[in-house]
Amino acid sequence: MPKMNSISVVVPAYNEEKDLRNSINIIYRYLKNLIGEDFEILIVENGSTDKTAIIAKELETEFSNIKFFSLKTPSFGGAYRYGILHANNDMVTLYPVDLAFSLDFIGRAYRLINKYPIIFGVRFHQKSEVDRPFIRTFISKFHTLLVNAFFRTHYNDVDCLKAFQTDIGKELVKYTKANGPFIEVELVYLLKKRGLKYFEIPINHVEKEFARHPYYIIRSILKNFVQLLSYRLKTILS
Repeated sequence: MPKMNSISVVVPAYNEEKDLRNSINIIYRYLKNLIGEDFEILIVENGSTDKTAIIAKELETEFSNIKFFSLKTPSFGGAYRYGILHANNDMVTLYPVDLAFSLDFIGRAYRLINKYPIIFGVRFHQKSEVDRPFIRTFISKFHTLLVNAFFRTHYNDVDCLKAFQTDIGKELVKYTKANGPFIEVELVYLLKKRGLKYFEIPINHVEKEFARHPYYIIRSILKNFVQLLSYRLKTILS
């Protein structure tokens, strides 16, 4: 296999006018120090109602290796899929605008991507540091527990950062349909179904938002369960 020499970073952006420019500048500097010019940042704006699209377009004009795409409706899953399918470099990963995850995941994944086609950056690892509201951590762990129970898998963190050898990432996302964060479940299911090798590394996660209203928490758990049940039935019948 040819050596992986270049990186694509997909950044979904929905109503991120306050943080987008600063966050992209930080990611840009990190990648430039890591790999020189052999990288691209794909900003996939999706249905924003603020100035996110304008700022993203300005960034594309200012930097030759930043690309801007715009989707008409809000869709994290759609932005995830679109970005990976339009990646041009050897490794592709997704990174959030809020910079809540340790940025060094990109460099560590890059150093491993020749050996493993997929790298997971997991929060629930003894070497990870997590600073989030308790209820948010509970939801993430419960969601992973449900996925493992439904699909007889042993993932430590389903909703984690993921880096792919780009051809494999494109092949996987082509078979996803979710418009929301459930695309993460589709990906780990497809990973298991195809018997692809992956490697987990610890990452740090600092979430700036306060815990949500209890009603939101209950609704999130129920929604995850219903989506998992529906998806599991489809996989059995297909």
